[in-house]
Amino acid sequence: MLDAPSPTSRRDVVRRPKTMPLEINEFLEKYRDAFNALDGLAVAQLYAEPSGIAQDGTYAHWPTRQAVADNMTALCTQYRNRGYVGADFEPGEFLEHGPNHAMADVQWRIHWDRGQETWHFRTAYNLLRSAQGWKVLLCTAYSETAQAALHRPAVVAVDRR
Repeated sequence: MLDAPSPTSRRDVVRRPKTMPLEINEFLEKYRDAFNALDGLAVAQLYAEPSGIAQDGTYAHWPTRQAVADNMTALCTQYRNRGYVGADFEPGEFLEHGPNHAMADVQWRIHWDRGQETWHFRTAYNLLRSAQGWKVLLCTAYSETAQAALHRPAVVAVDRR
């Protein structure tokens, strides 16, 4: 029977989160700007094809960019109708997974008009470097306030009949 290596003799290196690189921060600024313009098509252009979103124990798969565009356009319409003023973010942890893959964690704040409470939530993005630059492969909405969870579905059902 082989002995397991001791923790001090292991050759594996523990990976620690890094500061968000400038190019990823710039990508997130484009993402924010697309939402601030309430432009669902511009948001969709920042997603890979295929891509998806995970939240509340569910996963929605978007096989095409059109599926992402349908969802994001409907979400932007909901935001507009609710009184969306704008969003801002604070970059969180960043993990590089080789030259073409990464994970970025972000703290978001969404501001509303008419004195509505600001929503605070965290989202993680699995990113993929494509020929067109970074794209969201998977969005994981894992931490939202109770208010946001009640009123803001990140996945909007779109009847495609």
